[in-house]
Amino acid sequence: HLDVESLVVGPVATGLACLTAEERELGVALVEFGAAVTNVSVFIGGMLVGLETIQKGASDITDDIASAFGIRRAQAERLKCFHGSALTSPRDHQEVLDIGPDENGVEAGANAPRITKAQLNAVVCQRVDSIVTEIAQALKTLGFSGPSGHQVVLTGGGAELKGAAEHMQGALGRTVRIGRPSGLASIPEAHSGPAFSTLVGLIHYAASERVDLKSGYDLRVEQMAGTMPGLIERIKRAVRENF
Repeated sequence: HLDVESLVVGPVATGLACLTAEERELGVALVEFGAAVTNVSVFIGGMLVGLETIQKGASDITDDIASAFGIRRAQAERLKCFHGSALTSPRDHQEVLDIGPDENGVEAGANAPRITKAQLNAVVCQRVDSIVTEIAQALKTLGFSGPSGHQVVLTGGGAELKGAAEHMQGALGRTVRIGRPSGLASIPEAHSGPAFSTLVGLIHYAASERVDLKSGYDLRVEQMAGTMPGLIERIKRAVRENF
């Protein structure tokens, strides 16, 4: 019962929610660490000027945990969210983790593997290292190799992993901050994290009355003959505002 109102390039919407106008103007990289993919985009002069997509995300960390310890995916996701970190500590070797129930609510039995926090985070860090390496390559491809003062903003559900921003900052040699959605006074606290940046950005986008990218293609063929100059102008305006 829902119809598509408009099409929006993902980083454009996300950028409206968690980047400042000054960041978009002076130059900033936006890393959307999602579940299945990671989008790396660059804004300069107030516009989105480049985008690379990495076919890896936070769900790959979950899969690695499940595979490494022979546990169910629901248990691996729980371990990642509650205990996982992209930073390690000597104390991690002393903490044994509760695996918790599977997706059916069945608790782990006596034969469940004994997992320390150090073992868990070793698996987490290995996958995060792999993803950050590809992020660094994407930034190089996009030409984001100027002054180290240019910031990287990390957002998306994967940004909620403990230590993710610090790990990335050390690997990239740039300041990395967590991008949280802003600009909506009544947003619930539970929805104010980086995982909701794109959704909040879509609200900002809709409120801004920007030109939709597909608007020039919705006209019927018989309507186009007498409106080509206007259509071309609309397409030009859409490209200017979105890119």
